[in-house]
Amino acid sequence: MDMGNLYTLFIVVFLLSVAVSHDTLTVSRVEELSVRHRYSLATWEVTRFPVKWLYKAGTFLFPYKLTEENQEQLVLDFFSLDREADRLQAQVNMAAAAGGADLQELEGRLKEVQSSLADMQPRVEESLESAISDVLRQQGIVNIGLDNLLRQRGIPTIGLGSVFFPPVDFILDPLPTVLIVSPRDRIERLESVLLNPNLLPSERSILEEEILERENLSSIVENIGGLATFPNIIALYDLRTTMNIASHEWLHSYLFFHPLGRNIQRNADMNILNETTANIFGEEMGRLLVEHITGEHVPPPTPGSATPCPEDRFCFNREMRETRLNVDDLLAEGKVDEAEAYMEERRQLFVDNGYSIRKLNQAFFAFHGTYGDSPTSVSPIHGQLQALRQASDSLTDFIHTVQGVSSYQGFLNILTEKGIEH
Repeated sequence: MDMGNLYTLFIVVFLLSVAVSHDTLTVSRVEELSVRHRYSLATWEVTRFPVKWLYKAGTFLFPYKLTEENQEQLVLDFFSLDREADRLQAQVNMAAAAGGADLQELEGRLKEVQSSLADMQPRVEESLESAISDVLRQQGIVNIGLDNLLRQRGIPTIGLGSVFFPPVDFILDPLPTVLIVSPRDRIERLESVLLNPNLLPSERSILEEEILERENLSSIVENIGGLATFPNIIALYDLRTTMNIASHEWLHSYLFFHPLGRNIQRNADMNILNETTANIFGEEMGRLLVEHITGEHVPPPTPGSATPCPEDRFCFNREMRETRLNVDDLLAEGKVDEAEAYMEERRQLFVDNGYSIRKLNQAFFAFHGTYGDSPTSVSPIHGQLQALRQASDSLTDFIHTVQGVSSYQGFLNILTEKGIEH
């Protein structure tokens, strides 16, 4: 690709980043109450987007191509070093609390490791993006070049037919938190507002109580693992989890150009369809990517092979599912106060069994229930999507089938056509 095409691609990508931005000019009451903690995607794009793409331009002008073996080692070293940083951070916290004499030494080692991680990060991001692109090509998920996409919409082509679109592009960066708002008398996701990263539990609780008192709404501030901006923002976990999330968020970018993604906000069912499809895709891609990067075989899960919960032990999924169903029953009977008292009682049960749930309320279920494979969800969509995946010849066939869905009824029609009960 010559520099003219590189520049054109930069413009296209920038426009894509603007298209997926969630910042708006209208301000709701909830946004007014949370304004002191508001996270600006526009500011993030302005500060991070140029840095990311200037690095890409630099590698284009002055290429430094790592061998496949060196790329693998770079990625593995990075994740190993990240685990070392976590271990050192825990030691620093312990030494600071206990007044340990080795605190300064530990802090010095932690700074060295963090500096090494920062130096490695751009190359690691490039290596991981390349790996995801390779696996997507192998799977045939993306079957259209940018020029073809433009041509289909009657837009003049720009000589970028071979460019992978949408490109895999993400930054390993601190993620915003998200404020979710629901009515008290039912579980429904009314509003989502991005807030600053790393809000303290006390700050979250103060905001939630303020929204309850002033607007009589249930709310919760939760962490997220990824965000489909452009570039995508991804949290750093272990290799498998990070690849799951990166694939999940890339699919949202991909679906933005198809009916399924464009209708994500149409209603709750379409939101669940999008998020659960992305979860299934991310899990499967994560396994393939670990194999691609490390060369180690990762066996696919056997359908229906999930380990059942022992009856004599506390089982999170079983207990959370029971909680959701009972809350739904209480709210359906108009017993809002009783439902909230019950949720607090159940929250304490989870805490007593080692699950640090800070708040359990209607907004908690409205957020986590968006993912149909979660025990907090009462939607049948996950089971329906799993059945469709099993009836599909490949992951590609599955994605190409669901990407054209613009309504939940349309999805059910596809299941009927394929003889899948629902």
